Amino acid sequence: MAELAVGVRDLKTRLGSYLRQVRAGRTLTVTDRGRPVAMIAPVDMTGQSTEARLARLRAEGTVTGTGRPLPRAVGQIASRRPLFSETIAEEREDRL
Repeated sequence: MAELAVGVRDLKTRLGSYLRQVRAGRTLTVTDRGRPVAMIAPVDMTGQSTEARLARLRAEGTVTGTGRPLPRAVGQIASRRPLFSETIAEEREDRL
């Protein structure tokens, strides 16, 4: 797949669409006022466990962390509304 240049504003507006293209193998060059500033490329991590992927990303300096194993899911949070709804409501309150 060919490389694609995308402006920062367009990337911000259509991020989901561009991430799908990256997952499909396309590399994006992000531009700011026509000048290249970053590249977004797919990461080949097929067949690796989550721990192995995180270790690789830590080694590359892409992410930081303790290196300890990830905690297992502890169940759902008890709430009348889904946590996502509460987060959105809080964000909206900040804008008022």
